[in-house]
Amino acid sequence: MRRETKIGFALLALLTLTAAGCDERPFTRDYARSVPNSVIQVGQKADRTWEYVDRDGVSRELNTCEDLSPWNGAYSCKTPDGTVELSYSSSKRMRNPTLHVGDEAVPLFCTNSGFWGDGLRFCIPASDPAVPPQPVPRGDKS
Repeated sequence: MRRETKIGFALLALLTLTAAGCDERPFTRDYARSVPNSVIQVGQKADRTWEYVDRDGVSRELNTCEDLSPWNGAYSCKTPDGTVELSYSSSKRMRNPTLHVGDEAVPLFCTNSGFWGDGLRFCIPASDPAVPPQPVPRGDKS
């Protein structure tokens, strides 16, 4: 076999393994659907349509998220009765996602359906055991 062919196969194998590694998620969309206070993006990515899982494990609709600030992309979506709200900021990625249920604020950890998927996000409470350990911010940053 020619040397160039062997190198080509080796590169193809490396790319395949790399793409598969990019698609690993700490939890699945189905897992998020089973955890109370989770949120799942539905529809198309550009729609900004979400649903949340209530304490009884039932998926509930949130109204379409609206950008409340033209400067930093501060999004908010609420239930039709206004009792539950998802808030997050977004420039290039989702930041500070929080589900507000009554007086309780539930910080969320989010991922998406990956390299091979549709890119829709789904989030579980940051306190859930399926959330990978997060780096501790350094206190000596200037």
